[in-house]
Amino acid sequence: MPWFDALAPYRRAGSFGGYVVAAVLAVSEIVILALALNPDVNADYRAYYIDRTTTCLNRDALGSYTVGQRVSFRSDGAKQTAGMIVCGWSGPVADGTHSLGETSRLRMEIPPLRDGLTATLQMAAVIRPPQMTQRVLISVNGIPIHKVTLSGKEPTTVSFVIPHTAFANAKALDMAFDYLDGIPPSAAASNIYKRSIKLVSFRLDAA
Repeated sequence: MPWFDALAPYRRAGSFGGYVVAAVLAVSEIVILALALNPDVNADYRAYYIDRTTTCLNRDALGSYTVGQRVSFRSDGAKQTAGMIVCGWSGPVADGTHSLGETSRLRMEIPPLRDGLTATLQMAAVIRPPQMTQRVLISVNGIPIHKVTLSGKEPTTVSFVIPHTAFANAKALDMAFDYLDGIPPSAAASNIYKRSIKLVSFRLDAA
């Protein structure tokens, strides 16, 4: 038997092994591509990083709050507001906590209540001609509650009632601010950096 015929089984085995390796690599690439197209991530991560349907990345924040207490969102209230701020804020600084992006959120623990709440907020618009007003839609636990248009540089006191149904079965009150007229720092800037309002103070009272 010629020597090259004796080596034929080894060549076939080597070829088969090469096919196996190629198949494994192909399957691995398909799996990686599938994970890239449909990553196994939570809804908040997907909304912010992948779908980009929000500029406010939810985080596990839950501040403490006593009903009837006025909380300053200026520099002097930084310690207390730190736990309430979820996302979409910058600061606090001397003139308040500035919104950042298209949505901002606050979250705080609340005790069991029988009735609704009255919210009283002091907010100022961020204006830059020709944009002289800021429209803000406020929601509580996903339920639209109040819409306000702010104008001028001085803080405006905004009050509205939060119905009991908005938080009846919740241990926390999650308040979202959606901005319809945010001002980007430049025409080429991302929506994440849009500015709309300055939150100066926050208070909840039994309705």
